[in-house]
Amino acid sequence: MSIPQPNPFTREKLTQDVLNEWQNVIDTAAKVFAVPAGVITRVDGDQIELLLSSETPGNPYTVGYTTHYPDSGWYCERTLKSRRLNLIPDAREDSDWKANPAAVSLNMVSYIGLPIHRPDGGDFGTVCFLDNKANPHNELHIKMLEMIKRMLELSLRVIADKELINRQERLFNDLSRIYPICSYCKKVRGKKGAWVEVERYIGEVSGALPTHGICPECMADLEKKWPQLAPE
Repeated sequence: MSIPQPNPFTREKLTQDVLNEWQNVIDTAAKVFAVPAGVITRVDGDQIELLLSSETPGNPYTVGYTTHYPDSGWYCERTLKSRRLNLIPDAREDSDWKANPAAVSLNMVSYIGLPIHRPDGGDFGTVCFLDNKANPHNELHIKMLEMIKRMLELSLRVIADKELINRQERLFNDLSRIYPICSYCKKVRGKKGAWVEVERYIGEVSGALPTHGICPECMADLEKKWPQLAPE
């Protein structure tokens, strides 16, 4: 079993401006769908949380509520696992859900949701809408939900791209200035004054992971010292 990984898109990284826009989207869509609840969830390690909840009458879902993931029993978990549209017109008539307290205890018996994927292909969470009465939804609702999903995923990509640009700018700024390097061990003194290996310094600046090889000049020297290393 794979070890749950933290979601790189924290609430802080999403920024309040992004969250406000997302809030407006689910508030408006919930009114268009004529349902009491629109929700955006976020998976983080072994938890799934209610990141945002529509400000609409009759919505029982509280922002910040978390439960264990997987095995939460939530409709959204099925959506994440299937990685596609999950439409439940009436959980009371569905053998998979009619006895599930996590799904029906709040009398939210209809569900439509789609997974939200991160730019790296991992799971961010879901966007979904719930009703306290049977609701089969229609093709227009499904198309609108697909558009909302794409908009949310585009927001995540913009955030990731902006972070990459900022990292590259920091790399350029750091590598374009003169920095102290030890003449003997070749360690570099970082911004905080600590002496670290060159590989670690470059990794902290760029976010890249180092790999090791050997240049042609060094290989020629080694072959002179140890002829058995030379290829036949």
